Amino acid sequence: MGKPTFGLVEYSQEELMEMLLEQQGMTFKFKKIEGRFIHTFCTGQLLGKIGLTPQQVVGRELKEFLREDFAAAKEEYYSQAWEGKEDVSYEGELLGVSYLASLRPVKRHGKVVEVIASCVDITERKVSEKELTETKELLESLFESSVDGICIMDTSGGVIRINEAFENIYGWKNAELIGRPAPMFPAHLENRIDEIYNHLNANKKVIHLETIRPRKDGENIHVFLTLAPIQDAEENIIALTVITRDISERKKLEDFYRKADKLNAVGQLAAGLAHEIRNPLTSLRGFLQIMQSGRAEKGEYYDIMLSKIDRINSIVNEFLVIAKPYQSNAQKNDLVRILQSVVTLLEAQAALNNINIATEADDDFPQVVCSEMEIKQVFVNILKNAIEAMPRGGDIRIQASVLQGSVRIRFIDQGEGISEKQFPRLGEPFYTTKEKGTGLGLMMCYKIIGDHKGEISIDSALSKGTTFDIMLPLTSDS
Repeated sequence: MGKPTFGLVEYSQEELMEMLLEQQGMTFKFKKIEGRFIHTFCTGQLLGKIGLTPQQVVGRELKEFLREDFAAAKEEYYSQAWEGKEDVSYEGELLGVSYLASLRPVKRHGKVVEVIASCVDITERKVSEKELTETKELLESLFESSVDGICIMDTSGGVIRINEAFENIYGWKNAELIGRPAPMFPAHLENRIDEIYNHLNANKKVIHLETIRPRKDGENIHVFLTLAPIQDAEENIIALTVITRDISERKKLEDFYRKADKLNAVGQLAAGLAHEIRNPLTSLRGFLQIMQSGRAEKGEYYDIMLSKIDRINSIVNEFLVIAKPYQSNAQKNDLVRILQSVVTLLEAQAALNNINIATEADDDFPQVVCSEMEIKQVFVNILKNAIEAMPRGGDIRIQASVLQGSVRIRFIDQGEGISEKQFPRLGEPFYTTKEKGTGLGLMMCYKIIGDHKGEISIDSALSKGTTFDIMLPLTSDS
């Protein structure tokens, strides 16, 4: 009998046995003798990994070296292969090693004479499968238990799946939305799904969006949306996830804070306004008394009296603008003019504290897209804070400068300053450095400037004064 051949290479029996012995898996054979499945051959490195040797296996049946219940379960597969069934396979685990066994019957003259099996170590695969399953279960748990609404959409904008929180926020059920356009996009984005995907694909980043959307029942709610891409192994976007957070209560709270801050500002301004209005009223009263007595010609006092009335009218108008209900209407505005109106409103209070306010502005200062009401509220808060920080009087300088791509309004006072440890908490509601303050004013300043895509920076030191910088962006049409 010649040597076994594989292709053009011949191997001796010793070489074949060495190859089988060195294989990472395991090969074994068995026959059915007197109703018992007896192993006739077994070798391979996997055998040692599961704690067995060829001597423990060859010539024995399963229950002689395996636990009886484990052996009985495997014999079911042995029986199927012995009966001639092809492609019988099963998985097993011993000593923490997982393996896959494939059984193939060997037939002669149509009768099974033995069964040969090969086993491979699948421990790493099982570990990966377990980790994948645990990750999937974790993600599923996060998806279902999230307090934020989550919607998964395909690349055409159709809903694939939503979670329970999404149903609660918008009032739509999962079955009602599957395959339909997602209802959370504002009107100007509803037909721009391709543009959104292209933006995400180019930047590989999320998109944040704050908007007002209708529920199924027609009620409008404030929502904060986070759009993020879902990518495949090649980083191609295959779907989109949109996370919705209902911020209606937060908006109501912000509105409450805004109104509370206005009431606080109006109350504090009232004393200064009374003093400022009393002076021209006293003058008017004196002139009227003189005119009434007939001791002077009436005509020579008209211009003076009219100027005093105009002064009163200007002050009252500015006061009413601050006191009127909140409204946001962003359009091009002259920040220098807004600054001057705020200075007019507060210079009486400044005068009472022996404070001089000086305003400087760059030539050709551009108009800025903003809400006049909101920006005026910011300027009032910061200028009022500067006045209150200077009980011994001094100078407040206001500088309006044009920078690259933005404008800066700088308030410089000579007040008591702010300590370094107080900086982290500035802007928190109800945190204040003043004895009778509420902390709402600075909080609303941060909120308003943030809504205008700008920022506030503060530089201060104790006994050296404070500098507030307000940065606002310039749009292309500013």
